[in-house]
Amino acid sequence: MYGQMEVITVSMLTNNVPRGSPGPRVIQLQGGTKELYYYPKSTVQVTVVGEEVNKAYIDQAAVQAAIPAVAKQQSPANLGFAADASVEAVVSLGALAGMSEVQRNACVAEALRVLKPGCPLIFIERLPGGVPLRYLGAPSTAISESVFRGWEQRPDGAFSLVRWDTALGGQDPHAVGVAVKAADYRGPSRRAEKAAEKAAEREADKEAKREKARLPKKGFE
Repeated sequence: MYGQMEVITVSMLTNNVPRGSPGPRVIQLQGGTKELYYYPKSTVQVTVVGEEVNKAYIDQAAVQAAIPAVAKQQSPANLGFAADASVEAVVSLGALAGMSEVQRNACVAEALRVLKPGCPLIFIERLPGGVPLRYLGAPSTAISESVFRGWEQRPDGAFSLVRWDTALGGQDPHAVGVAVKAADYRGPSRRAEKAAEKAAEREADKEAKREKARLPKKGFE
């Protein structure tokens, strides 16, 4: 089964990571070092993000695969290091299945923010059922297909295409697919998010001061 997953991963990255000049920038969520060999040779940079990412291994594999790579040892739900519309692909290798619903929603929002219009979120995620397989260092948790159906039905039309198939059904089923960011999608930018956070903090501070002012003052009679 592990060999079959490798073949599937090669196919997904080879066929779905955009090519062209000057070459794609990719953010990879979880996974390991082998994937670096599967990206287009024109790839400008792959940023591998995960709490258990080994920087030394990534650096070594990057040299051997001749693919520039950077390791970020942090939660894959946090893509704050990347600018808006700055990458051609986000690749999730078991990362989404290992997240809570809140984390997953935040991660997808971040993926939409950093992806260029018309570019894909590529995913290989374990589905419920079958025999658990610790795929590429990801936790043996699963994600429901209802999550992907929810992407199709988003009222904001964030994705112009959501397509997936089930691989290794009955053995160790995985959802293998792509969700393409709509060309006309304009979600909140990182700057707007930060501005909103600061505004909320200021309002909370004002409310705290107002509440303090309403309290009876203590003193000597």
